[in-house]
Amino acid sequence: MLNRKQTSELPETKRKLVDAGVLLMRAKGFHATSLDEICSNAGVTKGGFFHYFKSKDEVAMAALSRFQEGRATAFAEAPFRALVDPLDRIFGRLDFVEESSGGTSGMTKGCLIGMLAQELSFTNAGLRNACQEMFLRMAQDVEHDLAEAKAVHAPKTDFDPKKLALFYVSLFQGSSMMAKSSASNSILVDNIEQFRAYLKSLFGLAAGKSATKAGLAADVQKKKE
Repeated sequence: MLNRKQTSELPETKRKLVDAGVLLMRAKGFHATSLDEICSNAGVTKGGFFHYFKSKDEVAMAALSRFQEGRATAFAEAPFRALVDPLDRIFGRLDFVEESSGGTSGMTKGCLIGMLAQELSFTNAGLRNACQEMFLRMAQDVEHDLAEAKAVHAPKTDFDPKKLALFYVSLFQGSSMMAKSSASNSILVDNIEQFRAYLKSLFGLAAGKSATKAGLAADVQKKKE
């Protein structure tokens, strides 16, 4: 798999092919995307394609890495990262995910990792393993804040940050698919809000209190006092 340094330093022609792969496979899936379409979108000849890639599988792997790199950068630079308290970061992450997915008025484009995992898990072990590795990295990022928030605010509460983080990734991936199938982001936003409510119950926040933006840690601190 290409690492972040490699994908950010691709030759221009290869980068165009990879970006076309991301765009088209995210919109149509792997099987519905042809090499001709990738080349046409990138403005590259078939000969140019085969100079860099031996097959559509190879460009799909590069597209996955490119997509994950962009996603990781967006999350690393998201506003919630600047919040000091881990509980604020958790709920700030949910705000960011809702907003970046289009909210209730927009429409998610879906997750390329989830799409290819769904489409190719039984037929392409290499891409399946790459998708699984990326899912685990997503979960580990969430787990870090959950574990820190548990230690600070709810050390005696009985939940496993690792399992809860995996549950969140599963919820988001499934909700993204259902949003696309219903042509509405409502179910995606509703499910994130259900997860938010569940987290509030775990951390002892009253059902009526806001669990968005900053200030959640103060609610918990008041409860502890």
